[in-house]
Amino acid sequence: MKTIAKLALAVGMLGFLGLPTRAEEKKKADTDAKKLEGKYTLVSGKKEGAAIDEEAKKSKIAFTADNITIEGMGVKFVMGYKVDAKATPMTIDMEILEGPEGTKGSKAIGIIEAKDGTVKLAYSLDKEKRPKDFEGKAGFFFELKKQK
Repeated sequence: MKTIAKLALAVGMLGFLGLPTRAEEKKKADTDAKKLEGKYTLVSGKKEGAAIDEEAKKSKIAFTADNITIEGMGVKFVMGYKVDAKATPMTIDMEILEGPEGTKGSKAIGIIEAKDGTVKLAYSLDKEKRPKDFEGKAGFFFELKKQK
């Protein structure tokens, strides 16, 4: 009984001190994912430091609250994703749910920034090498502009 009382007191103190509870953190992450929702145009990008070609820029990209869909160059990918809004920069973990044969289940980790209708996304397929910046020197980097 004392343990439950201590737990309740601790949770109450978190709220009193202005520290986020787990439910508030989940709500914030959901809110940050909602900010990403929409259709985007690929403005620029890099793969292992080299600029992507103009054909890749014609891809159609859409974010929902929990999926990213990319269609272009004859292929379609649907990726599930989760963001961690507590991290700076915000982190993103992705997994391919639908895609060309052999890609389903592939995972990537990265960082993401959404500001003023622009999304910057840098990621790596190596689960040990989350990018630290949006330079695109290693892994992948994309800059997306939200369509109006």
